[in-house]
Amino acid sequence: MKLGASRYPLKKVFYRTFSLLVVVPLILVSVAAAIILYRVMRSSTVDTVSAFQETVATTLDNDIRSASLQLSHFVYVNDGEFLDVVNQVYQSTGSSQQYLANKALERSFNTAMVPSQNILAGRFFMKGGGAVSVKDAITLPDDEMRAEGWYRAALETPNRVTIGGYDTSKTDLTANTQKGRQLVLVTAMAPDYSTDRSGSIDVVAYFTNSQVSEVLLRARTSPDMGTTVLLNESGGVLFGDMGREPVLAWFGENGAGLPDGTFNQRAVLEEDGSSRNYIFIVREVPYTGWRIVTFVDEARILNRITATGALLAGVVFGLLLLFYLFSRYFLDAIVMPVQALAVAMDRVADNDLDVQLQPAGHQELRRLTDSFNQMVLSLKNMLAINEEAQKRKHQAEIQALQSQINPHFIVNTLNSIRFMAQMSGYDGIRRMAQALASIVSCSFRSSTSFYTVREELEMLDSYLYIMRIRYADGFEVRYEVADECRACRLPRLTLQPIVENALNHGFADLGEELGQLVIRAAREADALVLEVTDNGCGMDAATVKAILHDTLPREQSGSSIGIQNVLARLRLHFGGAAGLQIDSTPGRGTCVRLALPWEAVAPLPRKEEETHDPHTDC
Repeated sequence: MKLGASRYPLKKVFYRTFSLLVVVPLILVSVAAAIILYRVMRSSTVDTVSAFQETVATTLDNDIRSASLQLSHFVYVNDGEFLDVVNQVYQSTGSSQQYLANKALERSFNTAMVPSQNILAGRFFMKGGGAVSVKDAITLPDDEMRAEGWYRAALETPNRVTIGGYDTSKTDLTANTQKGRQLVLVTAMAPDYSTDRSGSIDVVAYFTNSQVSEVLLRARTSPDMGTTVLLNESGGVLFGDMGREPVLAWFGENGAGLPDGTFNQRAVLEEDGSSRNYIFIVREVPYTGWRIVTFVDEARILNRITATGALLAGVVFGLLLLFYLFSRYFLDAIVMPVQALAVAMDRVADNDLDVQLQPAGHQELRRLTDSFNQMVLSLKNMLAINEEAQKRKHQAEIQALQSQINPHFIVNTLNSIRFMAQMSGYDGIRRMAQALASIVSCSFRSSTSFYTVREELEMLDSYLYIMRIRYADGFEVRYEVADECRACRLPRLTLQPIVENALNHGFADLGEELGQLVIRAAREADALVLEVTDNGCGMDAATVKAILHDTLPREQSGSSIGIQNVLARLRLHFGGAAGLQIDSTPGRGTCVRLALPWEAVAPLPRKEEETHDPHTDC
């Protein structure tokens, strides 16, 4: 595949990756932050409102307990003595004793009700239909009060305190001490015969200002606190609507069905009659049946989120702008030069060596571009040099073909001598000419040709036949070759130079002793091992080292030429996987050991082996 061959251009890939890894995550983080911010603000609002409702409930509970204790004290103190004073006042109505009876009732009230700053008035409803007031006159008609739920509840549970309430912004209770926008608690009790011995009092009721009024009014100054109302046992607004008719109407229809807890619900609670989504927090006041309800316009929370979100959006936009500027710099300084370099490399791959790039971008890329330009020039020069070398090689091959005329002439001449010797009956001359022709023919093969161990041994037999004639059969040869190794492949003339060294140098000073030459071939692990062992004169360690490193003096180097030639050719063919080792002891002989990688020399399949080397001279 070409370097620049991709589905999309690098620039498009860069922008897609930038959008996927930077823009999209920033947008997702912004959305997630907005959701988390909304939930945090909503949770904070709910927690704040819940804490405020706890304060309202505690204040209301304290007011109810205090008023209930005061009423109970008045009814039960001194075995109902104060109720007897109330009966005397009622009986003296219209007589000269009424003034004195009223003074006695005021003294009794002040004594029993200390402290009595929050008490607006007391009202004693008589069974005959009349009523007696204390501290301040109640302007609300008796019939209306007798119809209230707290009054009926008191009659149903004698000697137990029941609770009621009035909003002074909607109801006039007293003539003088009443203030506007106040919650007035009503604590009422219907005394039985054991408490009211006269049996003439129907219900005793005290009207007390509640501190809850101030708590709720102060909360109205904070818009985030929403609106808090107090619902009675039937779900109607008892206090807190502040004259808003939509609030009264909506809670009149839905107040009884509101569940306790926190929830969202659409409601019509504004003067314009619009329906909005509100967060409702509902809490029950213990022992009263009343409930504290706070509703917060969700739009207020969203407006706060919008302001914060605008700031967050500005930050995100600033980050995107910085990322964009960085990406433009990165694109111009790195990506585009890399893309240009990739396109230029494609042109080089298409054999266009006239490519030269103008250095651009970052310093490292400029250096890379300069190196690329230099590489293209060097490649162009190398190709020119290689083309010239190929021309010279071609000329050399032509000369080599021409030079083969003389070697082939020698082979043909030897064959002619062999034929004449055969015809004349000189069998020794024939065999010697045949052996020499085989050796010379093998030496004319290509330097890269391989043949098998079997062929190497056949050529070696021809060489040794000639050497036996030269040395007058002064040595013996023994072969120890494993069958599996005979088809293995070797570079030409691998063993012959080693055997020649053994004959020429090992047996040179042997005297009358018969020379012994052993040629072995076997597989050891993953290697083909070839050994040539003789019982000649041997060598010392220094001579062996000099032969292996080709450092013998010129006058002594004749013995190392063959070894060095073999070692050089093995390394050319097999690299470092081939090894040559010489073990020699002066006066006892020498062993030359070759180790070739089995994978490289293993026998070829039959068809490939038969067609591998067409020469059959050996």
